[in-house]
Amino acid sequence: MQPAADHISIREKICYGLGDSSANIFFGMTMMFLPYFYTDVVGLTASAMGALFLIARLVDAFSDPIIGNFADRHETKHGHYRPFLLYLAIPYGLSCFLVFLAPDLSYTGKLIYAFVTYIFLILMYASTVVPYVGLLSVLTDNPAERLSINSYRFPLAKSAFLLCSAVVPMFVATYDKAHEAQAYSHAMIIIGILAACCTLACFFGTKERSHPLIVKDENDTLFSKIKIIAKTRTLRSFYIFFALTQAAFTFKGSSAIYYAKYYLAQNDAYLTGLLSAFSIAGIVAPIVSMWLIRKKVFNKLAMLRVATLGAAITAVPILIVPPEHYLLSSLFLILSTFFGELGIVVYWALPADCADMCQLKFNKKMAGVLGAVALFSQKFAMSLVGAGIGLILTFVSYQPGAAITPAVASGILAITAALPIACHVISYYFLNQYDLDEAAVRKIHLELAGLYAQAEQAN
Repeated sequence: MQPAADHISIREKICYGLGDSSANIFFGMTMMFLPYFYTDVVGLTASAMGALFLIARLVDAFSDPIIGNFADRHETKHGHYRPFLLYLAIPYGLSCFLVFLAPDLSYTGKLIYAFVTYIFLILMYASTVVPYVGLLSVLTDNPAERLSINSYRFPLAKSAFLLCSAVVPMFVATYDKAHEAQAYSHAMIIIGILAACCTLACFFGTKERSHPLIVKDENDTLFSKIKIIAKTRTLRSFYIFFALTQAAFTFKGSSAIYYAKYYLAQNDAYLTGLLSAFSIAGIVAPIVSMWLIRKKVFNKLAMLRVATLGAAITAVPILIVPPEHYLLSSLFLILSTFFGELGIVVYWALPADCADMCQLKFNKKMAGVLGAVALFSQKFAMSLVGAGIGLILTFVSYQPGAAITPAVASGILAITAALPIACHVISYYFLNQYDLDEAAVRKIHLELAGLYAQAEQAN
């Protein structure tokens, strides 16, 4: 473990960003293609798919905090968080491949296979990404550097998302409909290898740096940390905001394939273009938001407010524009995605600020647990959205490949625009309850610096 650094090299920022490239391979493939793969390729019912997503989240409810707390409490020669990236990179890549296989089994066999492989993927994702999120807090203490790291991280992450959204549909389109399942499995061989390689690059290209604990905490248990999160308004507000924001993202991403294919009645090439535009928006938006923050046009929390309101407002016309004006409605969907992505540099840096607050206020090392709760919030939102999409499509009698009915059209509009708007509006309320502004963060860092200096002198 090396001393804390105020400046991180570009190489290390890129290597850290590759870790999120790996995570976005999971996020992109499961959000954009897995609902369609399960219903239209494997042949699961929409209700069974929804049940699968909900049950998997119950596994997450236990695994994420346990992994985060284990990482916080145990240190190896590679540090607290990096060892997970080294030892689990290959199993994680394998899990990405296995979940997109469609073995020739009975319906019950397919359902069991889907449950086993998806839960395996969830566990491997948690075991690499929970420590990855915690890693940011020990790369540097400098809040500005953390934002800078994220300004490299998210364009790299969204580039992986772009790879999934652009290349996978084009690759699948080269196969005929009868071999669609085989097309997905072949694509995922490459995707799985890439996910493992990006995870390993993150391990080898980063270094952990931390301060000594101020005072040894004998009651440093997972339960005590969860209790702190539940009782602290700042943390509660952040996680509710975070979950609702992720729900809005997931609604838009997961519904895009239904929106383009059925509501707009467009072909696979148009879908590829729409998904690619989402990814490009995700690459450009963090660069724009970081530039606005550096130029002091907005501070961190103001940037989040603009992003949240902008994402809600630009989604409203989607409910009004008729499907024959598909280019205009697609433009508003892309704009809503762009505004939402403007905040991503900031809100993924906030768990590190919260970890500093917990170190000062409660004398607990909580970066791993706070990162775990952020990821659990993300995945819980994804699962609820996945289940919600399944239930809504079932309610409106959606049938894969069938002609669209007015009820199905309304259902698709609900999951593409109406529900994301609601999520953004409610999340804005909780964002205003979060009180770790820049002045508060500066005060925390000044107080911690004095305490760290005292601890180092005592040692």
